[in-house]
Amino acid sequence: MGGRQVLRIYLVDDEAIEMDLMKNYIDWKSMGIEVVGTAKNGKKAWEQIQLLQPDIVLTDVRMPIMDGLALAALIQNHYDWMKVVFLSGHDEFTFVKSALEAGAVGYLLKPIDRKELSAVMAKVKGEIEKVNLLRRSKQVLIAKYMEELVTAPDGEIREQAWAELAKVAPEVVERQFVIALICAAPPASDLNQWAPVIQTVLESYALSKGAIQLHDERGWLLIIPHADAEYDGLWRSLSDALHEEHAVTVTAGICNGGRLLHKGHDMYMEAVTAVEERFYLGHGRIIHAGEVHHSFDVDVRIENEALLQKASLSEAEGLQFIDELNSYFERLKRLRVHRDQVVQVSKQILQAIHAELQKYEDRANIGVGEANEWHQTIDKLDTLDEIKNFIAELVETIRQFLANKQQDPHAAVVQEVAEIIERDYAEALTIEYLAGKVYLSPNYLRVLFKEKKGCTVHEYLTKVRLARAVELLRDRTLKIHDVAKKVGYDNTSYFCSFFYKTQGVTPNEYRKKFL
Repeated sequence: MGGRQVLRIYLVDDEAIEMDLMKNYIDWKSMGIEVVGTAKNGKKAWEQIQLLQPDIVLTDVRMPIMDGLALAALIQNHYDWMKVVFLSGHDEFTFVKSALEAGAVGYLLKPIDRKELSAVMAKVKGEIEKVNLLRRSKQVLIAKYMEELVTAPDGEIREQAWAELAKVAPEVVERQFVIALICAAPPASDLNQWAPVIQTVLESYALSKGAIQLHDERGWLLIIPHADAEYDGLWRSLSDALHEEHAVTVTAGICNGGRLLHKGHDMYMEAVTAVEERFYLGHGRIIHAGEVHHSFDVDVRIENEALLQKASLSEAEGLQFIDELNSYFERLKRLRVHRDQVVQVSKQILQAIHAELQKYEDRANIGVGEANEWHQTIDKLDTLDEIKNFIAELVETIRQFLANKQQDPHAAVVQEVAEIIERDYAEALTIEYLAGKVYLSPNYLRVLFKEKKGCTVHEYLTKVRLARAVELLRDRTLKIHDVAKKVGYDNTSYFCSFFYKTQGVTPNEYRKKFL
């Protein structure tokens, strides 16, 4: 049906002069009406009306081949929302009376009086508004009950929805439907943006009427009247249109054939299962539920343990680890290991990588985040290949950073100084002494160390001494002055003052409170 602003009218009259007058000399635009077609008899008009589906048909009563009454009867039987207005001579009123009783909304006498025409059209527009309101209300109820039939987990809710749908739209409960779940990568931030594209594609397949479009956290759910024709062309057209308009890669999960909506929830779960098959197949597929294979819980502890032991971030061993990782995940895919199990072993691998990363003092400079962030990312990924690629790219990023650092001679010098501090922290280390060890001037060493480590030489030495002091405090046989001396402080008072400043408690209080 047409929109509320401009209604569409089809004119039928076998008299050329009357037709010319109606088509060209009546100001339809001022009444908010547009002429979409004309015909000289009911037969020709009926052929066009089925294609154009106007809001109003203005037809003569007496015409050759098929008269206006027969045309009105066809319209009433097929398009009960379409409004018919008759044109008649004075001696045809008995025919018009029977037509009015059959559903026509008005009649006009020839020749047409423009004021009378305007009044009749105003009445017709009012009737159309009523019909539109009723149809919209009915469609809202139909969509509500269909959604409950398909997605409600509670069986009692679904049974109630089926009973209500049978009352509101008995023709719907007798019709078979196909259900598809349409998902995208990357996930859409606003699924409502897809609606115009989906509607256009459905219209191109003459499926927009009777189809219900819903969306949830997974994607768009389409409930489409079943036809004998294959729908693979439709799914591919939807995929292509969404990719072109929104730059997404679409996966469509399709239920097993058409059925009554009483089985709608089963059909929905089949579509969900089909979409989840992308975990193994990847994005961009049209997957029918009948093509889905079972996934399994497989004992891969031995293979997983062997891979964890090979976890390395060094230049050569890191490359070998990535190769082993790829082979391992290909095996998980071949065995169709269940998603939950794949995620679990992936997090164990990430923990091993994180443990390796802790060995590097400047790990924060790599910018790859922490293990809990990696785990959250894994949980959101849709496919096994995405999980594998995330881990492999993480290892490669770290490996490249460390390899570049090793190629930096300044980094090697700073690392050498750091190792001297970590070994000889109990000695009276000065910047001059350390600079002499690596053949640099004290000022240049200060600059390099700050650049590579993010702290001064003195701050680094203090941090190392503090960490060692905390370890030594665990040994209650050592007195505080013994601990101070072992970490490079001959003055116990200075050590206690420094410890209090950094920890908020004295060494004795720390030992009593935390150890």
